[in-house]
Amino acid sequence: MVRRPPAVLTRRTAATLAFAAPFAALAYFLAAPALPALPAGDITVLVAGSIGLLLVAACTLALLPAYEMLIAPLLIALGTGLLVAALNADSGGVGAGANVLEALLAGSAGLLFARWLAVPVIAVAVPLFVAAVDVLSVALGPTSRMLADGTATVDALSFDLPAWGHAGSAGHLGLSDAFFLSLFAAWACRFGFRRGATIAGMLAGLAGALVLSVALDRAIPALPLIAAGYLLPNADRLRALVSRSLTP
Repeated sequence: MVRRPPAVLTRRTAATLAFAAPFAALAYFLAAPALPALPAGDITVLVAGSIGLLLVAACTLALLPAYEMLIAPLLIALGTGLLVAALNADSGGVGAGANVLEALLAGSAGLLFARWLAVPVIAVAVPLFVAAVDVLSVALGPTSRMLADGTATVDALSFDLPAWGHAGSAGHLGLSDAFFLSLFAAWACRFGFRRGATIAGMLAGLAGALVLSVALDRAIPALPLIAAGYLLPNADRLRALVSRSLTP
């Protein structure tokens, strides 16, 4: 019996997931209105919102195996950007069906910026900076809240997380959250961080922001929790990386 090398299996698994995640997400977002309606309020936000968040994250991270490439993410960014712009111009707004395109746009843009800003100090400073900015923006106004329960407005810079049974939207997620999710994940791969722990930590941050927003009945910024999920599992490696980069 001939066994394939582990590296080949890993590449094939990554490629399979990269194709499967967007199609699975698209099927869910289109089918959500046909699913049995959930009780209005917190149940809908927690169940439909959580599933929508995880599928958006899966689509965003589906491109992660291409973090060292340039042409593929660039072509995907250009293609999805044009399609999202066309959908937005045609309908005056984009709904849940465009979530996959928007996630691929955010994911490819994150990979490109991670390649362009592949500097250890920046990989530490940016998460801290954007987390602080997001906290201030939520504290000073509602524009950056991660989920706007009951909000009907949908635009090209947000993901519409559909409720079940034609119940409208369970909430919205900012495109910037998906962008930084991809950016941080690409840096984790590029600088030799703990990939599994980092991705798990960032997904936990996304879900935690949703749960806290429901439990506290107030806006909870997602980026600080995503940044914490990126930084905390790699605290020792980040310190060593920055120290080496600053040593003459």
